[in-house]
Amino acid sequence: MKIRFEAIPNPSCRFEIWDNETGVPVVHHNRLLTFASAKSAARIADFLNDGRSHRRRADATERRVAERDLGWGG
Repeated sequence: MKIRFEAIPNPSCRFEIWDNETGVPVVHHNRLLTFASAKSAARIADFLNDGRSHRRRADATERRVAERDLGWGG
């Protein structure tokens, strides 16, 4: 099963929620969902995907985000 929502790093050193189904970032109430930390973004992505097994998948999402982080801003 493909994960619909993912936390990805963006060029402004923040992490945004990406919708893999539509191919665009997630906007909620006319605001782009961006977060300062990978952990916060991963938790929201997990919640959007299905929060029932929240902690286990949030940990996996954090690892994927950390692997994709190219070291921007440091």
